[in-house]
Amino acid sequence: MDWNEKYQGPDYFYGTEPNDFLRAQAANWPSPKKILCIAEGEGRNAAFLASLGHKVKAIDSSSVARDKALALAKSKNLEIDYELADLKEFDFGQETWDVVVSIFCHLPNKLRQQVHQGVEAGLVKGGIFLLEAYTPEQLNFGTGGPKDLNLLYRLDDLNNDFKQIAWQEQQQIVRLINEGIGHSGQSSVVQLVGSKH
Repeated sequence: MDWNEKYQGPDYFYGTEPNDFLRAQAANWPSPKKILCIAEGEGRNAAFLASLGHKVKAIDSSSVARDKALALAKSKNLEIDYELADLKEFDFGQETWDVVVSIFCHLPNKLRQQVHQGVEAGLVKGGIFLLEAYTPEQLNFGTGGPKDLNLLYRLDDLNNDFKQIAWQEQQQIVRLINEGIGHSGQSSVVQLVGSKH
């Protein structure tokens, strides 16, 4: 997948509004929190969180996405810290983040497990992890997400990735998603939010 190519053009591939699940959950988070958004793309979620008064760091491997994210933040008079990074090599640190956000970050099994171990280590005690991703059933809908079964997420696998997270919410649902041209229509997703104990 050439993400620079996908993000070329004036429009925002996944729109400029935040993910619905994130928007609903973030309403419960007092600011300011130190938040990391992984695979953040064109910045819609990072800009939204910054607008709530949080200190936001975004990471992605696409320089085109980073430029568009910084332009989006600037247009709203917001600041986000955006680092070009490969998740294979990114250092999440130890007890560094109050919140880590993973919205449609689809990784092969081994890398997914590695990243989630990093997320768990990087969260402070009581820190929040939020994830929304497509399930294998999404292949029946064809309304966004990877076409490769190995990049789609099952609830059981995600549960097994974490040893120190107490889940407040974990579900697989079908819901309507309208996020630019990239995600549009009925979709099968997993949603997780929990805190590190």
